Order: sequence, then structure tokens, then C-alpha cells
Amino acid sequence: MPRTGLIGLLLSPLSLTVIASDLLDLAHKAGFDRCDAAIETEFSDMARVGNAVASTGYFNDRSFNVMATWGNDRDSVWKNTTFIKFGRNCLAYSVVNTTFKNSCATFIEKNPEWTIIREQKDFIWTRNAGGVNAILKSLPNDVCAINYRIHQTYDSSSSSVTSKRPVSDKKNGG
Repeated sequence: MPRTGLIGLLLSPLSLTVIASDLLDLAHKAGFDRCDAAIETEFSDMARVGNAVASTGYFNDRSFNVMATWGNDRDSVWKNTTFIKFGRNCLAYSVVNTTFKNSCATFIEKNPEWTIIREQKDFIWTRNAGGVNAILKSLPNDVCAINYRIHQTYDSSSSSVTSKRPVSDKKNGG
């Protein structure tokens, strides 16, 4: 039977708070090591912005998962990342959802690096020059949800990233 862990971190009754060092501690307690730089890098925005909640899970000492949210109303991030140890590397597979404070049409206008490739029902499929696809969906109150998937490879013996991470210009990262 696989081991699983689900832990929410509570700092005070009114706010749940998580920082990257908490995630490292949870990973180490689960027997997951050698991916510290990957975990710190993938969740650096969470630590910088604060106001975060996270849940962790693991199946064995080769994989570790973090699901977290952070940010502010109408400018928030949901990120689900699975870290897998593979030889000297640590692979990070993430699905990210961010919100943009304006309509999806405004998002496209202000972010010309995202090109519309297809509209399907109430979803807008986009792609950037790096080949990353994002799905946009209009939400109530003139908010746009942006969903995308990214894969990163980290050298587990150093703090270097071997595949480049897309840079977000959002205040809350993501």
C-alpha cells in the first residue's frame, strides 16, 4: 500500500501560511531529498508574496507533490507540481492557474506574446513563442483565468535549472 500524506499548514486561525522552507521540511520528512533547489525555485513566488496555503503528498522517496495557492483577490495563483527524482536530475511537472484582473480580451491585448490558436466554446487556446499553451476562460467580475502546464529539469547536485522557466510578469508570479 503506498504511503500518502496530506498536510495543511496553519499559522493562525485567520490565515494559513506556508513558506518554501516548510515545503522542504515536509519533503525531507517524507524521505524526499536532492530536489531542494527545484522546490525552492518552483515555489519562490509563493514565499515572496505570502498569503499561501499548501498541501503535500508523496508515493515513495522518488516523487513528491505540492499543491498550493497564494496571492490576492483577482490576482491569485493555484499551482500543482510533482517533483520526480531521475538520476542526477529533478523533474518538475506543473499545472498552473492564475487570474488576471481584467477580461481575457484585455489579457490578449496586453500580452501579445500569447497568440490565439483556437476558440472552443467558452475557452480560448493560446500559445507563446516558447511553445507553451495556455487556456483562457472568462470569469465573472471581468476576471480571466489562465491555465498552463510547464515542465522543468533541475540538476539535483546544484541549484541550476537545465530547462528555462517561462518568466511571468504577474505581481504574484505563477
